[in-house]
Amino acid sequence: MKNFLTTILFLFMVQIANAQSHVPKSEYNRYNCRFAPKGSNNSEGKNMCPACAKEDEDARKKKIADDKAAYEAGKIRNAKLKAEREADFKKKLAETAEKNKVTEVRVTMGKMPVTASKKTEVPVKKVPSKPTKDILFFADYPGSMSMSGKSLNYFLNENGDTVLKSKDYDSTFAAFGDNKNNFPKNIGIVILNEENTLTNGKTRKVADIVDLKGKRLFNDKSISTIFHLMNDYFVIGRSKDFGEDSSWGYNYRRIQEVDIYNVKTKKTITLDKDRSRVELYLTFDHHKLEDEGLKPVLSRRYSNYDEDIYCINAEGELVVKRFQSSR
Repeated sequence: MKNFLTTILFLFMVQIANAQSHVPKSEYNRYNCRFAPKGSNNSEGKNMCPACAKEDEDARKKKIADDKAAYEAGKIRNAKLKAEREADFKKKLAETAEKNKVTEVRVTMGKMPVTASKKTEVPVKKVPSKPTKDILFFADYPGSMSMSGKSLNYFLNENGDTVLKSKDYDSTFAAFGDNKNNFPKNIGIVILNEENTLTNGKTRKVADIVDLKGKRLFNDKSISTIFHLMNDYFVIGRSKDFGEDSSWGYNYRRIQEVDIYNVKTKKTITLDKDRSRVELYLTFDHHKLEDEGLKPVLSRRYSNYDEDIYCINAEGELVVKRFQSSR
């Protein structure tokens, strides 16, 4: 009890010291100070107390510094994560190539009479494999909704052979590493060199899904964002008036029109708008849903901070769970 009273007394003295560093009571009628008593003229907001102004400015600068530090930490974390996944991808390709390599057996024989001169064979130059069917495309896919690629204009198969290449592609996205989210076969995501001009005058590169022959699935210039959720489900984002506002590759704070599209069933789920946009995030929590046999893959957040969590159940179906905000 004595320690408690001592703490209260200490906090009270700190409060008095802070108040003394602000304007004196005789000046309350001239300055807007947070230590002025309620009902004084300072509530009319005349001149700002210099000490209050300094504290506000210090708080503003601290928030900017904290936000910048969080942003830089996010960039470092994402770069490290991407590097690890790239290493896993290269390792997988090397292991696959080693597994499929033909073992040579050399046998030493005695000298044989030369009967005829043998023409030296010209080595056959390796060319890109011709697409057939049921090919899993591999490309630069960082495992997030980020559409920032390496400017690679081709896809690889599991053996590391080029299966589809085009000068029209700016970046490609497909299976990556161990393909834990089951990216479907015979298709890949491309960012095209083609651009779409928005109503605000800015331009966005066009995104699409292509098949084995490079045929585009949507042919819609307004699509600038496509990323894989899980199994056959993809998120399709369209922007006509303003570009999406992404952050660190883990969320889109505004997309004008959003569809969840199943490439197998060809069915589309259109997300309703909220204040003229839709906010999307990758799900890193809601692990309790896994106890219900659900795999959370996407969070849609509303302006009142309610959330729709999109999950995949054991049958591969998309299930939506609503969580109300506690704010």
